[in-house]
Amino acid sequence: MGESVSESVILIVEDESLVGMELKETLEKYGYRIPALIKRGEDVPEAIIIHKPDLILMDIRLKGFQDGIETAYLVGGEFEVPFVFLSAYSDDETLSRALGTRAYGYLVKPFDEKTLRTTIELALRRSKEFRERDHDNWYRGILEHFPRAIFLTDVYGRITFANNAARTAFEAQEGGKVGTAIHLLFAEPAQVTELLGAAGALKPAQPAAERVMHLKTGAGSVRLEVGPIRNGDDHATGFVVLSGAA
Repeated sequence: MGESVSESVILIVEDESLVGMELKETLEKYGYRIPALIKRGEDVPEAIIIHKPDLILMDIRLKGFQDGIETAYLVGGEFEVPFVFLSAYSDDETLSRALGTRAYGYLVKPFDEKTLRTTIELALRRSKEFRERDHDNWYRGILEHFPRAIFLTDVYGRITFANNAARTAFEAQEGGKVGTAIHLLFAEPAQVTELLGAAGALKPAQPAAERVMHLKTGAGSVRLEVGPIRNGDDHATGFVVLSGAA
């Protein structure tokens, strides 16, 4: 299942103590960290702030002023924490209310350990993908309005993003479009390959790899600064390429 299992913090919201303890023991057996058992929906916001969970297992029927679905509605807009609902009920009304909360899963009691673990892992994975997508959109939004021409490429140099300045500066050229190799913009593609290779070998905090490149159109030269885009394992997955005056 990957390293995320042992690192994931799961908050259990269950008003039946015995059920909550059984869930805690089961999840800890698989390496999840369970910091607390919460019995009331009203106590969930404070628990999120204190424990910073990666996932919340929420029983729908809770004692107190609000049930699990109401808690998810109230908390969901303020905290970006995925929920998986637990319930002994699977009627249409309950399901409809639960779906309105953008829950990441719904488990009908009784369920086996395999189903529980699979549902949790899928929820954690989906949540991670959404967070990364949101961050990527934010990052590209910042780059879009940056005054210098910027390209993002994959590890092979294929363009995945070009900001407004890049699209304007290179609009007359055949290359420069998303999906095409950035090499096509320059007179000597082999030099681009060498530059990307040098950037990929950079260690964290080292300055970007630089080189003056002649444009394929013959309209002069530009200075490229290239740095690696790294994943969580510190492997280069692409490059950020800044273009400026030579």
